[in-house]
Amino acid sequence: MKRKIFLCALMLLVLASAALARPQAFGNFRAEIPAGWSGDLQGSTLVIKNDTAKASLAVAFNEMGEASLTDIVERLYVQMDGRDLEQDDDGDYNFSFVNMAGAESVALISGGDGYYLVVSMSGFEDEALHDDFETILDSIDWED
Repeated sequence: MKRKIFLCALMLLVLASAALARPQAFGNFRAEIPAGWSGDLQGSTLVIKNDTAKASLAVAFNEMGEASLTDIVERLYVQMDGRDLEQDDDGDYNFSFVNMAGAESVALISGGDGYYLVVSMSGFEDEALHDDFETILDSIDWED
């Protein structure tokens, strides 16, 4: 009897951990997608959406070309009608904006080695989704 209970408990743990996040490949991107979220590659941008809440995260990884990170940030800031532009101690940038769906959003921009990464998020004000956003952000990887 104890063995059956142990096996049932073990099975539940395995199923629960599999439901929490599942690593997936999207073109050159890899990310863990928590349960209740889905991901899709749209052109060169990875878009991850919550299936029930109005929350999303988009990731674009591009070559910088001749532009500096500051040039790229300034261009994006103007294009997205950004506000509250900040640069952190690591040289990364962030600003707020309203996305095309009318949702309050934030953009995070980082660069190095001739590439820049743009992450935009909306729905992050829902505290119940903070762990999901953190899981996704911590797991994003680009394979060249």
